[in-house]
Amino acid sequence: MTSSAEQRLNDRGLSLDDETGFGREDEPDVSGYLVLRPNDDGAEVIALVRPGIEAWQREMFAEWVEQRMDRFFEHGPEPDGWQKRKSDNGWQLWARMVDLPPLD
Repeated sequence: MTSSAEQRLNDRGLSLDDETGFGREDEPDVSGYLVLRPNDDGAEVIALVRPGIEAWQREMFAEWVEQRMDRFFEHGPEPDGWQKRKSDNGWQLWARMVDLPPLD
């Protein structure tokens, strides 16, 4: 079943790709990868999700992709620490699932 976040991405013309060959086998906390290549029409976007992750993790990744795309177009690459790709002048981010300590 597709989550509402993933359906919203689909409605925007973006699907999560979960093909094998994702890499990062030594980093199980990496749940996905996002590439944005700005062009005259907006941007080409590629979102790769780790194959075999649980449905709730896939949904969280889809929500993360939505947020990062919107913030990139509103504020540019700086707020989220996008990395510039030398290969194609695009921008990339890796999504990691981490537990943060309580704020109190």
